[in-house]
Amino acid sequence: MGVQVQSYHHGNLKQALLETALEHLKLHGPDKISLRALARDVGVSQTAPYRHFEDKTALLAALAAEGFRRLNHASALVTSPESSAARALQLSGKAYIHFALDNPELYRLMFGPMLSPDDDFPELEEAGNQAFDVIVSIVRRGIDSGEFVNKDSLLVANSTWAMVHGISSLMLDRRFDCVEGGISESVLDESLDIIMLGLLVR
Repeated sequence: MGVQVQSYHHGNLKQALLETALEHLKLHGPDKISLRALARDVGVSQTAPYRHFEDKTALLAALAAEGFRRLNHASALVTSPESSAARALQLSGKAYIHFALDNPELYRLMFGPMLSPDDDFPELEEAGNQAFDVIVSIVRRGIDSGEFVNKDSLLVANSTWAMVHGISSLMLDRRFDCVEGGISESVLDESLDIIMLGLLVR
């Protein structure tokens, strides 16, 4: 059975296709997404999607870009300029992990092998950079305020991202199920505390 969506308003075909593609992604994974199936479920001709997406890879890139925008939004909701940089970085990291757990198919598309970093998709590159800049800006704020050790901000941001991304991937793949006690919300908080220990000035 196809995914049923409300009819799109004139001029909103691209957004309707993306929303439907997200549903297809959740149900079938990226391999089985097709522009023809999207056209059928949105209720347009089979050629209509090609006015917005050159091919399936371009559609997947647009989906990944939407994922990075949502990740950026999730981080913005939990962080505040008034909070300490340490607190902001912890909350941002936790938002990242919960985004991955709540959107596993989209997360895997964003960081998986189906889209190469060498591909030329400016929208995806911009959205990815904006999401990463959230981490960089918090790190720079922490360094400038004296909360964090005075190291290269990009090195610190990349290291922090790698650790949070690693936790997210391990949780998605249920690797912590093999560890005694697994990983609870409190253990997740403690894990983020441990990450912070290497950044804080003592």
